[in-house]
Amino acid sequence: MKMSDLFEGRIATWSNLISLLRVVVSPVVGILLYYEKATADTVYCSIAVTVYVLIALSDIVDGYLARYLHQVSRIGQFLDPIADKLTIFILSLILYIFKGFPLWLVIVIVVRDIGHIAAGAILFCTHDIQVRPSNAGKCMIFILGMTGFIYIINLSYSVMGISVKHIFVALTTALIVLSTVVHWNIYSKIYFTSKSVSSK
Repeated sequence: MKMSDLFEGRIATWSNLISLLRVVVSPVVGILLYYEKATADTVYCSIAVTVYVLIALSDIVDGYLARYLHQVSRIGQFLDPIADKLTIFILSLILYIFKGFPLWLVIVIVVRDIGHIAAGAILFCTHDIQVRPSNAGKCMIFILGMTGFIYIINLSYSVMGISVKHIFVALTTALIVLSTVVHWNIYSKIYFTSKSVSSK
């Protein structure tokens, strides 16, 4: 399968536009948090929270629109997860700079996503297969989104003496490990099964 095959069918769809906008709008959160820090005006943080939530909701909306408007396309299925990963990276980096989000977790997320993109590209180019997100992966994205939300509003609440931030960072880390194991199990089964069949 060639990468050019991605561009077969409709490209300019509402769902694809929303995926791109999600990436483009993400830096706005950083600009707002910068002004909050520079002016000590919490209004900027409130607007940043609103933009953050809209970005998260857009990930649900674009998939719904693609199915409702019958605009599911190869490029859309390929673009959406990449847009998600770019958005997560941008927002995680912004939260690290302005809200104390752990740098090590940003690095873990980046390494994980680079591995997934590389494996997905290999399977697509060699086997014409686009791997769908697993339930573990979807759960991880949700908890990661909640973790980012907790950091952006700077929630200082504790449970049994343990910070909510630390609890959600631990949950995110555990789900990153779980979803990575699940995905790589899927990738390896597809790759090696196809390889063994083709060699017979």
